[in-house]
Amino acid sequence: MSRFADRVAVVTGASSGIGRATALRLAQEGADVALVALPGADLDAAAQECRATGSAALAVPTDVADSRQVAGAFDRAETLGPVSAVFSNAGISIVGPATTLDDDGWLHQLHVNLSGNFYVVREAARRMVPRDYGAIVTTGSELGLLGQPGYVGYTATKGGVLAMTRAFAAELAGHGIRVNSISPGTTETPMLLAEFAAAPDPARERAENESTIPLGRIGQPGDIAAAVAFLLSDEAAYITGANLVVDGGRTSCFTIGTLGTLTP
Repeated sequence: MSRFADRVAVVTGASSGIGRATALRLAQEGADVALVALPGADLDAAAQECRATGSAALAVPTDVADSRQVAGAFDRAETLGPVSAVFSNAGISIVGPATTLDDDGWLHQLHVNLSGNFYVVREAARRMVPRDYGAIVTTGSELGLLGQPGYVGYTATKGGVLAMTRAFAAELAGHGIRVNSISPGTTETPMLLAEFAAAPDPARERAENESTIPLGRIGQPGDIAAAVAFLLSDEAAYITGANLVVDGGRTSCFTIGTLGTLTP
């Protein structure tokens, strides 16, 4: 499959988890990819993994909370060619009661999750508008749709990402640029595994989480990458301003109690 042959993609948060899986998926489908993330060996390894598919790949160390670094990252990416696909995925989560979340923790999530997405999508738009073509996907979360104790800052920023995505979609539609979001559910990423590890009983925490998912399993990064690749591809040419929830049915399927186990 070569849905992205001769296209250049930018993926943020690309050193691990969903971002890394998506960068690899796009490279496997023919895209040249600029992998954008904080500097480190994981970023370099992810870029090498993409190059092994035969596609070009650049590791571009960047803090998305700094708009100047974001602009520089796009300059680097465009050494591969005009950018026409962008997955704005970088994000962080600080878990704990809202009453113990200090100002620095609140602002850090705001700067990375919300401002960082704004800087990336704005920079992508600046490059795409003159060409009247492009596709952008942002990363929301099921917690942008649901409330959960311990995630006030994360939930607030992800809700903002979903609203901002719709506004960008409306603004850029006339330029042939599509902007959509994906909202992953519980997905087996390093961030999630760290949260499980911090629980008093990690195995129980995982099992309880899985029990809330109608499909009965925690998502894999590749599950999300497949959805992102679809939204970035021309197969989604008539989709903009949408939020694709990829959560195993948790936000839409009520399965509590015996009714959830009935068969036709």
